[in-house]
Amino acid sequence: MTDETTQEPCAGGCTGAPLPRRSLLTAGLALLLAPADALAAGEPAGGQVPAANASTVKAPNPKAMRPQPGDTFAYLSGEAKDQKVMAADLKVGDPPRLVYPVDPATGTIRSGSRVNQILLIRTDPAALTAATAPRGADGLVAYSAICTHNGCPITLLNEDGRSVVCTCHGSRFDLADNGTVLTGPATRRLAGLPIAVTDGAVTVAGGFVGALGAAPSQQ
Repeated sequence: MTDETTQEPCAGGCTGAPLPRRSLLTAGLALLLAPADALAAGEPAGGQVPAANASTVKAPNPKAMRPQPGDTFAYLSGEAKDQKVMAADLKVGDPPRLVYPVDPATGTIRSGSRVNQILLIRTDPAALTAATAPRGADGLVAYSAICTHNGCPITLLNEDGRSVVCTCHGSRFDLADNGTVLTGPATRRLAGLPIAVTDGAVTVAGGFVGALGAAPSQQ
């Protein structure tokens, strides 16, 4: 099969043989595909590559970060609001205290997320189960303060001195036994937070153990 050639005269008097029609079609197709090839290679249309913009990469918000090992605690409310929590200030039989973790290097209170509300209480060390005692310190234990039923904050100590009650719907959790559910409607235990005592202050010793917040099936 032979190529057909164009025979139209040039306006300015061309010299040389005319291009075959197939060559013209091939060249035109290449021009049409050039932008797509550039985009496939990672170059935007127009051939201009924007400079890297460091501002598009956001650093984590320290106020919303989960508790970090070494963090201290600050009271969430009351006369001692924002003050450091010292172990000696917490007595057996006292109501649970709501606290936030604090970055000791900067003093930043990690109050940017309500999931960081921690329930801190001192119980009888002899009452702690084998699963609970290693995460506590001299009877002090810490848990997420967010009820796993509907997300209400938990603040009420039961008369037994070792369990807490959510005042929204009555769920009760055993703080001496890994935050186990004693009565519903909640079906999932509270997430525990390992703690220690460092220079007299209560500190974070590890990340949360267990799922945080209300169970999806109960929301």
